[in-house]
Amino acid sequence: MNPIVETYSRVAAQYDEDKNTHSCWGISAEKVLMSIRLKEHYGVVVDVGCGTGRALAHLAGRSKTQVRFIGVEPALNMRKRAGELTSQYSNIRIIDGSFEELPLETASVDYLYSIHAFHWTTDLAGSVRELSRVLKPTGDMDLFFIGRNNGHEFIRKTTPIFLKYMGPTLLLESAAMRKQLTRDAARELFEPGFDKRSLAVEETYETFYDTLEGHWSWWVRIEGHFVRIPHQKKHECDLEIRKAISDLADDRGIPYTIHLLHVRVRRP
Repeated sequence: MNPIVETYSRVAAQYDEDKNTHSCWGISAEKVLMSIRLKEHYGVVVDVGCGTGRALAHLAGRSKTQVRFIGVEPALNMRKRAGELTSQYSNIRIIDGSFEELPLETASVDYLYSIHAFHWTTDLAGSVRELSRVLKPTGDMDLFFIGRNNGHEFIRKTTPIFLKYMGPTLLLESAAMRKQLTRDAARELFEPGFDKRSLAVEETYETFYDTLEGHWSWWVRIEGHFVRIPHQKKHECDLEIRKAISDLADDRGIPYTIHLLHVRVRRP
């Protein structure tokens, strides 16, 4: 079982709590969602890594009932939550799947989007092939996922501590679970699957300031969930990590910069 999928399934019941939706990640996801505009001709809209289905519910509530929405999510409890949250919408279907294996017919999707999920794929090239396969020749796509320089403040301060408690092998294995690309690497990855004239790759940097507890509430679930530290050392490590993060504070709070990549496909 994928440890990332297991973790998201485990935290599903708490995922939509205020401490997550009001965090830097919750705010970033909301901004991305507000930027999505559905075109009149879209008949099938797919959200890959739909989580608890909040984005699907938002879009369905503002769309024509004949639009079919499909949420693809590999984490069991996330799918259950999404099913509950979207139950009032008969045109939303939640299914098991992932970027690596999309349970969708070839050339069946008018619009596909994903918010903060693609960086968790285990097969970058295979996932791009799947995305290209399921989109119609006229299909559009928006993928928003984190880039290489994400959270550079935290990484710089915490890496020596994780190295101390994990050793180089475990640290590298944990870091490799999340695929963080540069803008150029992302373009190179997607170009084989999409016409260069229809493909654009953009990047943004946005710094968020919060308290230690505000950051810690998502850090221990989203950043820390793959850190395989021996149980007897975990508490000691956490204390050092909290101290290191606290040392970043200024009069605005503790900074965390999200490096966001946006892969956009617009076909004629």
